[in-house]
Amino acid sequence: MLIWVFNNSNLYQMQVNLLIGLTLDIILVVTLKAITRRRRPTINGSLAPEKDSFPSGHSTRAAFITYFFFNLWPIPLICVPFLLAWSFSVCMSKLLVRKHHIIDILAGIILGIFQGLLIGYIYLKQETCASLVWWITDEKISGAEYDV
Repeated sequence: MLIWVFNNSNLYQMQVNLLIGLTLDIILVVTLKAITRRRRPTINGSLAPEKDSFPSGHSTRAAFITYFFFNLWPIPLICVPFLLAWSFSVCMSKLLVRKHHIIDILAGIILGIFQGLLIGYIYLKQETCASLVWWITDEKISGAEYDV
């Protein structure tokens, strides 16, 4: 969605790598939840529609996005406090509304940082990302061999 909203070829590298990271996040969280099957904390004996708790998917995404915009695509210094406040709020909200145990959130943060390290290792170059965007959207890239 970001690729079409902010259709700027200078942002393709950030958008594609972020999309790959978020897709990896969903796959890893769903897999770990299926393996561990840890139940959510119960409130008044009731369970939420999604019963599995470990790890916190919100925490993994918050930690991954924070890592991404600190290390892989650095944001302006003025935005850093807002990103940290957002990430902290996401993690704490899940604990305060008793959707997760604290270990679920801590494991989510660790998993999110690991995902950031992994995406940093396989980080795609600008040309590769532009080609992927072209392939997905069928957009023509100016300056390509078919551009006459």
